[in-house]
Amino acid sequence: MLSEFLTFIREQSLFEAQDKILLAVSGGIDSVVMSDLFNRAGFYFAIAHCNFGLRGPESDGDEQFVVQLAQQYGLAAYTNFFDTPAFARQSGISLQMAARQLRYEWLETLRSTEGYDYIATAHQLNDCIETLLFNLSRGTGIAGLSGIRSRQGRVIRPLLFADRESVAQYARQHQISWREDSSNRESKYARNLIRHQVVPVLKKLNPNLESTTALTMERLAATERLFQASVAALRDQLEERKEGGIYLWFEKLENWPEPLLHLSHILEYYGFSYRQVRTIWDSRHQ
Repeated sequence: MLSEFLTFIREQSLFEAQDKILLAVSGGIDSVVMSDLFNRAGFYFAIAHCNFGLRGPESDGDEQFVVQLAQQYGLAAYTNFFDTPAFARQSGISLQMAARQLRYEWLETLRSTEGYDYIATAHQLNDCIETLLFNLSRGTGIAGLSGIRSRQGRVIRPLLFADRESVAQYARQHQISWREDSSNRESKYARNLIRHQVVPVLKKLNPNLESTTALTMERLAATERLFQASVAALRDQLEERKEGGIYLWFEKLENWPEPLLHLSHILEYYGFSYRQVRTIWDSRHQ
């Protein structure tokens, strides 16, 4: 798995060998395996852990485990405790959304202040599949079906080449211990419902679900890049800036294929939803 790990990093141009990487480590199997791979590869890295305080003593146990893991590697370990429920209430968002926002904001602050080049998270291929299905259930476009990107700004995901079973097999082979998050077994969360009930059914239909879905997401991501190039070219033709505003020439847009789709992506940049864009488009001749 180490060779596949290094190949993926090189092919995806995730980072250079001399870069300093800040690893987001929860204590779960994926992030602990990622830490082991970074250590075996000889990369310069440190470990960061978020304690969201959502599981009481179990959350504190995760933090202690991660600190000990960093000590075993002789590494710096950064930890932070968040009052996630309070932040969620104040922000009017779900606990999961609150934890995600707190996590990435703190990691980016830590990265920039401590001089690290990138933040590495331990998302793997099955996380991609679950994200695709989650987005599909809520309604999405091509981008939402393209899975999780291997690199977004300063965030890299070097485990996306591996499925969950490959990660587990590596952990067994190298006698790696990790922490189990009891909330992962609860189907009250949408992603867990997809993981435990939807994906097993799809696996019965297609035992090679991971590999075929990975190929599909790769093709969709390429399609998205092609489409975005088309949108950029069209935006240059349609937009006119004057008198402190931006004007779009619908007459030119009507000659393009799928004009509504193109317009939705252009106006999405300015915060318009697809429904709002459709209303604008339908009323253009009024």
